[in-house]
Amino acid sequence: YSSEDEIRSHVEGLRLRGGTSLNTGAALDSVLRYHFTKSAGSRKEDGVPQILVLITSGRSRDDVRLPANALKQAATMTFVIGSMNADSVQMKEIAMDPGLVFNVQEFNLLPDIQEQVMTSLSTLAAPAVTHGKPTVNAERPTDTITVVTSDAQDKRDIVFLIDESDYVGSSNLPLVRDFITRIIENLDIGSDRVRVGLVLYSNIAETEFYLNTYSRKDDLLSLLRSLRFKGGTTLNTGKALDFVLRYHFTRSAGSRGEEGVPQLLVLITGGRSGDDITASADALKRAAVITFTVGARNADPAQLKEMAFEPRLAFNVRDFYSLSDTLEKVMTPLQRQRVPNVIIDEPEVLTGEPTVTSTEVSAVRKRDIVFLIDGSPGMGKSFLQIRNFLNKVIQELDIGPDKDQIAVVQYSHDPKTEFELNTYTSKDEVLAATTQLRRKTGRVLNTGAALNYVTKNVFITSAGSRRDTGATQILVLITAGKSRDDVGQAAFAVKRAGIVPIAIGAKSAHSAELHQIVYSPDFVFVLQTFHNVPTIQQRLISILKQVSVESLEGQPQ
Repeated sequence: YSSEDEIRSHVEGLRLRGGTSLNTGAALDSVLRYHFTKSAGSRKEDGVPQILVLITSGRSRDDVRLPANALKQAATMTFVIGSMNADSVQMKEIAMDPGLVFNVQEFNLLPDIQEQVMTSLSTLAAPAVTHGKPTVNAERPTDTITVVTSDAQDKRDIVFLIDESDYVGSSNLPLVRDFITRIIENLDIGSDRVRVGLVLYSNIAETEFYLNTYSRKDDLLSLLRSLRFKGGTTLNTGKALDFVLRYHFTRSAGSRGEEGVPQLLVLITGGRSGDDITASADALKRAAVITFTVGARNADPAQLKEMAFEPRLAFNVRDFYSLSDTLEKVMTPLQRQRVPNVIIDEPEVLTGEPTVTSTEVSAVRKRDIVFLIDGSPGMGKSFLQIRNFLNKVIQELDIGPDKDQIAVVQYSHDPKTEFELNTYTSKDEVLAATTQLRRKTGRVLNTGAALNYVTKNVFITSAGSRRDTGATQILVLITAGKSRDDVGQAAFAVKRAGIVPIAIGAKSAHSAELHQIVYSPDFVFVLQTFHNVPTIQQRLISILKQVSVESLEGQPQ
């Protein structure tokens, strides 16, 4: 419909469909797939805000977290209006921000919140966060992923995803390591030939190296010899599959999928996954990633087949001593597998299935990036590691007056600006300044006050912010401790100002506090120590280059 009268007429004729089961998760997924797409009338590509208003009276029977996150990552701003038996926790999880949740005791009280909702709807002026993670495809995939040359087919991008939980155990590490080593020894490793990445997982997944980290076989084999398992009692294979799709099969991490190079994943596990694997496995298949599964001990044969690109690529053995028996069976398809044809067997409407894309931000996009660094005693000698990490990240950015701008602020009990966004105009100047950084003093850590400070004093025009001319505003918080003051209001003010917060924490940093600061859990990096900070470098750079948020002025506080 293109007129208000037509819409009113249809709405007045609506009748409830009824039903005894409430699957809000499935409904959220449906609107993302079939409504927020170009073919269904979405004008997202033209910069038009994408807004979803959910009205519900009950608790969802299915999972809402994944589709809710997919909507946020697809730049869809979700309002939630609940009444009667609606679950307040679910409502907050679904909404783009807690400030967009409205609850009334009965539906006859809806007029009481009409003005609040209308104000928010009419003032939200730009899309929320979008980045190179699950987003909406505006077009339906064709039967063939891409036209591939024979040269591209001789290349391979192979990621190994290895279960390091207690289901495998350190006693089996030498057997797993030998299996991977023998595969790599038989591959033609090189930056223009076969690339290899490695991820370990149990409860969470952690990168050992990316597809573009090493280009020599000797380097790969050397790292494998020093590989160690951390263990863990929980096995979340579904999350691990999602992790490799988001952070490894992307151009910034070395993937050449856009060039027609086959994308291959080799999963080795010793147990049954404790989380859902279906959605992640399906997303990998839709992204034309060919998954091999190798299971032993307590691995579930049914899960192995479900995760594999096709059943013949699922291999199950009694124990890890038998891995060598499958080597030739795995090697043959690994070396010969071509880019598959992916056919989506769904209704004829164009699908906007959430998939991972590696689309880089246009060269004309400008970014104002502020690093807010904990300078308290809790950071200690780790400050040197953070300084080196900062330099490596900046090396990957395109610094310049009409490109990326960098500012650095340190804080403990109070914040201190090291340099503003418009202080330096070249990469060499920025690197020289960050190399000279020294940790400030102060025993108390007030992260809330520091967040308020950068919002009011650094992300402003006089300090070099180009928000008014469309530059993406990004804040990277790096902290080693829990804040002594409240971060909630300050974090909301950051988001309300159209700033994308990213949080990196280690040592005594408080995970729940970091999650409170950001838009999405995908923007939080929690490390045991800052020695591990190089493992998140590519993921952070990927987010910095692909995230896009415009001003969210008028969002409720």
